Amino acid sequence: MGLFLLHADADSFFASVAMRSRPHLRNMPMAVVAHVFIASANYPARAFGVKGGMSVRDASRMCPELELIDVDRNEVEEASTALFDLFDDVAQVVEPGSMEEAFLDVGASSVGEAVEAATRLRSTAAHQLGIPVSVGIGRTKLIAKLSSRRAKPDGLHVMDADAEAEVRTSFPLDKLWGVGGRTLERLHILGVHRLADVDAIDRSQLVSVCGATMARRLWSIREGTDDATLRPVEERKTLSAELATSGYKRDDWTPGQMLALCVERVCLRAQRAGLLAGGVTVMLRPSDGGSAITFKHAEPDPTSDSGSWLRACHRLAPRPVPPLAGLRVTLTGLQPADHSVATLF
Repeated sequence: MGLFLLHADADSFFASVAMRSRPHLRNMPMAVVAHVFIASANYPARAFGVKGGMSVRDASRMCPELELIDVDRNEVEEASTALFDLFDDVAQVVEPGSMEEAFLDVGASSVGEAVEAATRLRSTAAHQLGIPVSVGIGRTKLIAKLSSRRAKPDGLHVMDADAEAEVRTSFPLDKLWGVGGRTLERLHILGVHRLADVDAIDRSQLVSVCGATMARRLWSIREGTDDATLRPVEERKTLSAELATSGYKRDDWTPGQMLALCVERVCLRAQRAGLLAGGVTVMLRPSDGGSAITFKHAEPDPTSDSGSWLRACHRLAPRPVPPLAGLRVTLTGLQPADHSVATLF
């Protein structure tokens, strides 16, 4: 493992994919829509306060000239696949964070080697994929990810020792992912607002307030011993894909269409990682807000063949299928293909 990690994050990913074929929108406020929400906004739109997760109505009110675009999900999936192919070419180990970001171990034993790898990655992404990628460099995953935030938009940032020491002292806990709202409230009551404030709290008291796992995480960040181990997709036990029935300026998808797309996408991800699945779980979300409907199936011989899993799902699906808000397909019991042994009987 290298001494320095990279966190690579494609800027405004959905918007960047859309602008590849719409270059006239690069300097105009535009956003990609998912259902009735903003999936991704470019930086001119962000200057007006438009951001992901915002409703289309609120975004349009905030920026009346906002151009709203619906992008084919397949185009986004293909761009993501190409991006991760690039990550695999550059890095020895890749730990995905989402479809457009990942931690990379490029085997860098010096900042110079890490910068060289990051520069090559960014250049290739820009010229071959047409997608800007910001990269942060740091000793641990936390520091690399915070560094990539500082690199945006479309930049490269190295978190040096002085900057890292400042982060481990003054970083606000409400900006630290994984710390929930209730935990924050309890920590604030104790006067803990920044990482350095943890030092003044008795360890047993911190455990009682936020639990042993979170307490250990806060101590490790404060001490500089936080997580630097990457966990590639090959080590995942599950992979999921999810879709919603309704979308912005498109016909609603039928349950059959959503099921087929989700199965195809999650199987493609498994195949790219060299994984086979022993089971599948499908969760249906009724449009009336009722309880989710879940059904599962296991195969004696693990597979990542989308046709096999789709046929299994069709056999198990309830009849009739109620009106749905969306559904999720999860492959379970994942294992490397070279570890799989077919059953004899």
